[in-house]
Amino acid sequence: MGSGSSSSYNDITTGSQPYAPTYSVTKDMLKKDMKDSDIYNPNTGYFHNPSAQNLEESIRDGDIYSGEEKADTSFPYVLDTAGNIIFGKRANPNNPEKRSPHPTLIGGKDPKVQCAGIIKITDGKIVSVDNRSGHFKPNELSMKKVYNALEDLRSRHPEVFSPKYKGGN
Repeated sequence: MGSGSSSSYNDITTGSQPYAPTYSVTKDMLKKDMKDSDIYNPNTGYFHNPSAQNLEESIRDGDIYSGEEKADTSFPYVLDTAGNIIFGKRANPNNPEKRSPHPTLIGGKDPKVQCAGIIKITDGKIVSVDNRSGHFKPNELSMKKVYNALEDLRSRHPEVFSPKYKGGN
């Protein structure tokens, strides 16, 4: 799934980066994105996805919302350097025919994350999370940070987790 379902953004089979405290966009993906003005501007870097939102701040009435609608799909997410889970829709505001890759959840010339992947939310509840990001290619060991962030969230908002959610188990 990765950052998009078409073009080269869905190729995440080439492995992960070595484990690190933070990850930058891989050189091959940055090079590709720098050629696409709908994703990367040489002066400002990646655009900031307007649908990006903090997961905890998106909780209303016991459910997770994406904008004004109860979240009910798989979203790209990043665990930012401050430990926040940021997720957003894949639609590219610059070109509706293109997706918004993971780096656009933060934006800028060198977005850094602790992890990135896909979070599945069904009927406003977290079902699963992974580290499938073709742009950052975080190491599997980084998932522990995501699971810890989600366990912290669950301690405050257990109602937003599906019974199907397994966490780091």
